[in-house]
Amino acid sequence: MDEAESNALLTLMITPGLGHGLIGRCIDRFGCAAATLSATTDQLKQIDGISSTKAAQVRRDLGRLADGTELAQERQWIERVNATLLTLEDPGYPKLLRLIPDPPRLLYVRGQLQDEDALALAVVGSRQCTHYGREQAERLSFQCAQAGLCIVSGGAYGIDAAAHRAALRAGGRTIVVVGSGLAEPYPDRHAELYDQIADGRGAVLSEFPMTTPPIPENFPRRNRVISGLSLGVLVVEAASRSGALITARLCVEEHGREVMAVPGRVDSPTSAGCHKIIREGWATLVTNAADILDALGDAGQLLKAGVSADAALVSTEVRDPPPLFTQNLSDSQRRIVEALDETRGVDQLAAATGLKVSVVQSDLTMLQIRGLVQRRGGRFARKR
Repeated sequence: MDEAESNALLTLMITPGLGHGLIGRCIDRFGCAAATLSATTDQLKQIDGISSTKAAQVRRDLGRLADGTELAQERQWIERVNATLLTLEDPGYPKLLRLIPDPPRLLYVRGQLQDEDALALAVVGSRQCTHYGREQAERLSFQCAQAGLCIVSGGAYGIDAAAHRAALRAGGRTIVVVGSGLAEPYPDRHAELYDQIADGRGAVLSEFPMTTPPIPENFPRRNRVISGLSLGVLVVEAASRSGALITARLCVEEHGREVMAVPGRVDSPTSAGCHKIIREGWATLVTNAADILDALGDAGQLLKAGVSADAALVSTEVRDPPPLFTQNLSDSQRRIVEALDETRGVDQLAAATGLKVSVVQSDLTMLQIRGLVQRRGGRFARKR
């Protein structure tokens, strides 16, 4: 992306009232971010989700931002915290995240992302965790990081922080996805932890402009990124209503990834959500790293066997994929590929193959990573 388009996209990011979804629709409609900056009020209100009133306000805000002062301030903050920007078009943009229905158009990154970070496990749970919950988060995150999984979480108190710290102790990699701007690290008491992670042990990510405060509405959006970066989500202690369960539901229903849960004491309210999703059948009960690797399917089996991740595993544009990723398909994956003689949705694939919807969703994720299947809207097609 050239400098003019990068500046235009960043300007849209700091425009009040324009989130990633609306920015994406504007770019689709007008062709690029730079063209969006000069769109008229009448043109803006033709975008789905932008009312006449909102269009007028956005036009006024774009006019106010035209002198570049606030853009320069945003750039200064980016330099101050030594962050970089990744757009959807950049080759370094996380491959798994690109596959979800609404990936962030722009990511702010402290630290470095690596290709092998696509072999990732999200670990989520209660901020007010018990000693048991912290112990299990640490144990499982440590084991999984040793096995080669990158541990992804939200940097919060409780389970999140325990997972990040365990990954560091194991000598593994970990990614923090924050619900604020990188200049406003939240919680601020974890600033030192974030510095340690960004200093060669992983990355701290945000989709929000640099000085965005940690307001409540940011966290559901943050949760979808945690899920989107990961092959699966592990829930360690969650009440019956919690942000961790929101992340888990996004993972299974919208991203087609695996959900796992750690059982707790039967009378513990902090484990009620884990027991609920296990009982309902959309989360796999796990008690050790081997269970987790089994639940992650092909990627987990590669790690379990001690096979290092090849770049082809995390590439969505494999030109000459090795046999492991084209020939060594499971029976269910082969049936899905064969059924994609035409573009189909998940339910249609389940009907055509006789597989459970959960199996189809999980296999579609792996087939996309392998570069054999591509998403087209809410449907899927065989890559030609």
